[in-house]
Amino acid sequence: MANTDAEILNNAIKFESKYVMRAWEAANVGASRQQINSLLGMEFIECRSHSSKVGVNQYGPALYKLTEKGRKAAAMDNEVYPRVSAIEIIEAMSLIVGFEDIKETLAYAIEARKRIHFLMEGPPACAKSLFLDAVRNIVPNAYMAFGSRTSGRGLSDALFEKKPAILLMDEADKMRHDVFSLTLGLMEAGEIIETKSGNTRGLKLGTMVIAACNSSKKMPPEFLSRFAFHPKFPHYTREEFIDVVRSMLSRLESCPDELSELIACHVFDNGLGDVRQARGVWQLMREPTREEVIRVLRMKAKYSTGAELRMLKKAAVSKLL
Repeated sequence: MANTDAEILNNAIKFESKYVMRAWEAANVGASRQQINSLLGMEFIECRSHSSKVGVNQYGPALYKLTEKGRKAAAMDNEVYPRVSAIEIIEAMSLIVGFEDIKETLAYAIEARKRIHFLMEGPPACAKSLFLDAVRNIVPNAYMAFGSRTSGRGLSDALFEKKPAILLMDEADKMRHDVFSLTLGLMEAGEIIETKSGNTRGLKLGTMVIAACNSSKKMPPEFLSRFAFHPKFPHYTREEFIDVVRSMLSRLESCPDELSELIACHVFDNGLGDVRQARGVWQLMREPTREEVIRVLRMKAKYSTGAELRMLKKAAVSKLL
């Protein structure tokens, strides 16, 4: 079955171009009964022949054709929302070290415009936000919503106005309960229904939801159940941490490899923070030297949380450096 109205309309265009005189049945274009009824209601298609008896206890399927309105809707969707190839999406994720299987799964789902949903869960600075940023940068009609700054009403207005192909939800575990309630219908049936000041409005979308969170423990189970793929990212090993920091500092900051590795080793070994903190060490340096790395690391160790912990970290950094 196709996943969005746009896919069904495009499949119908291809069928009618190949078989000019023939009407098509729902199975020819990958549409469910519910989707057919929706397209009929929007006058995008018309019924040319109702289901009829073709033999003993046998009935032929109903047949349909596109209306002019349906053809224009399909053309508009292709013009405003051009497809992005999986290769382009994977290239946009080049800053992310590892997770090749997740990159490919996400990229090919986006390329196919499948209305399936992803939730990435894991500790801070483990590449979740990098996935979202890469998708936002490469897919022209993706919309990003951020944590506690997003309300149900604000998100509803954005969906009605922008009609995004992809809804990106960063820090989803910090979002308000009304946001979860709103997205249930969007994720299940592609529908948004809003009642405001006695007026009701509705919208049908083919939106994919890609979300990221630190922990899903407090998120509604009915919301979590709508995600087709819910990978849980582990903490980096020492080797992985060094690889990620080296790659990030090289590409984003033009940091020499020997300094990026030095920063990564001591941030990890002394518990001075995550990947973002490693980048912060470089940004606090006045010049690209080993001495500056040592100065910044000692300063960070000195002002780490807790007096005893500060002393331990300071001693460890001094010993290692």
